[in-house]
Amino acid sequence: MYSRRKWLEFYRKLGFLLYSIAAVDRHVAPAERTTLKKEIQTNWLDLEDTADPFGSDAAFQMEAIFDWLDDADYAPDSAFNEFEAFVKENPDFIASSLKERILLSANRIAFAFHGNNKKELTLLYQLEQLLNGSKKSV
Repeated sequence: MYSRRKWLEFYRKLGFLLYSIAAVDRHVAPAERTTLKKEIQTNWLDLEDTADPFGSDAAFQMEAIFDWLDDADYAPDSAFNEFEAFVKENPDFIASSLKERILLSANRIAFAFHGNNKKELTLLYQLEQLLNGSKKSV
């Protein structure tokens, strides 16, 4: 079982990842933002019950980070690197079932706005390679 702090960090870093995919073409489309909100509701809220410091489900940290990065016009490659560092520093945290959720959400965001482009496909490939380096199964 992982600590509340570790789950909060994970959701925040996942926000970095999902932003990097949406913004890789240097524009976050409304459809990508809508897809993020839907993903949180359908794919992440039921994962576990950690709350953030405000008492909300910690999964909502993904949206807060995503919005903050978009407002700051954060570099997508730097955002991806944040998630990559988390995975490499916490290889045992990313179980097979978690990998599936991550890839599902990443793909849905990539396809949300007119399918995906070459930059998104490249980033999705890098993500899959990164997650395949973490072999823990549940």
